[in-house]
Amino acid sequence: MEYGKVAGIDKPVSRIVFGTDRLRSTLLQSLPNRGREQQVFSLLDRTFELGCNSFDTARLYWDSERTLGVWIRERRNRDDVVVISKGCHPTLLSKRPRLSASDVTRDLHASLKALGTDFIDLYLLHYDHPGAQIEPLMERLNRHIDEGKITAIGASNWSHERIADANALAISQRLKPFTASSAQFSLADWTRPLWPGAVTLGGDGQHAAREWYSMHGLSVFAWSSLGRGFFSDHFDPKHPAANRVSRRCTAHFGADENIKKLERTRIFAREHRVTVAQVALAYVLRHPLEVFAVVGCTTFEKFAENAAALSLKLDEETLHWLATGMSE
Repeated sequence: MEYGKVAGIDKPVSRIVFGTDRLRSTLLQSLPNRGREQQVFSLLDRTFELGCNSFDTARLYWDSERTLGVWIRERRNRDDVVVISKGCHPTLLSKRPRLSASDVTRDLHASLKALGTDFIDLYLLHYDHPGAQIEPLMERLNRHIDEGKITAIGASNWSHERIADANALAISQRLKPFTASSAQFSLADWTRPLWPGAVTLGGDGQHAAREWYSMHGLSVFAWSSLGRGFFSDHFDPKHPAANRVSRRCTAHFGADENIKKLERTRIFAREHRVTVAQVALAYVLRHPLEVFAVVGCTTFEKFAENAAALSLKLDEETLHWLATGMSE
């Protein structure tokens, strides 16, 4: 495992982050399934033994905070893990924005209770809303930092311009700024967002964003770094309606240029006896941005396969060829 540094967090952060959006030990939070829970704990145990010490969760992710929290308490490893959680997601049904100082406090306290912990290492505001005032958000987040409930703060699915505004205000008010951001980023560039309000750092249209990140050094936690299954054995671009994964990939990543990237990735994978997913992840991890890849897995074998991408060292020429099909 490789580790990186996130400003404000004293612990090393594994470059491969376990995404818990599919980590459910029960169908009903009021009725925990102990057998299912132990299966999940076994997955977390083996992942942790492999060196992954960082776990991404959210108030939105159903049972994942509670499940992760029980595992941490039973293993007594809170000081050794990095917990990343997110709050202030818009209301699912009405899409009403939830991005105020009171929403921050409400969701943070709910997450702390679900996790059964006194603090969260990295707390991210899950989605932005252009009408939300930044100053009360930063003041409230900093109050919770002073209380010891949060170690570092950041944003998920915020544009770099809004993050820049937030950090400029923080500096002017002598507050702690955002030190991390979570956005979609992969070798394949989406043709349209996976969810309303989602933000990507991929594609020609995001060149200025990537330049800003490089200049300011914020850590990037890349979600859907495998294109939501685009770089998997389940996606067949010749049969886009074959299954749910193929339909979703075609809808969001099925552009001709992305198909060519997939073909080049498969060629490289065959020649070097690695998997397509490992090549695609290696591309993300070797990018000049300070990237951490968030991967969601339901089996240890798949997580171990993804983690092995850290051993795949792609040079600049290969990175350029994978992205463009041209040699430098």
